[in-house]
Amino acid sequence: MFGMKSVMVFDPNDSQTETERKWIEWNQHKSAVQDKAVPTAEETRRYLQERGLA
Repeated sequence: MFGMKSVMVFDPNDSQTETERKWIEWNQHKSAVQDKAVPTAEETRRYLQERGLA
């Protein structure tokens, strides 16, 4: 479905060290958190319009 983007979610309770560790792992594609593919706003609009939902 469309050209998806990868999003990183940070926990505000993580220490700076933990946040940096997650960035490093995510950049190496060994994510410590769940990666979620999300469409862009334009892709979402098109998807909804195609299904008569917008």
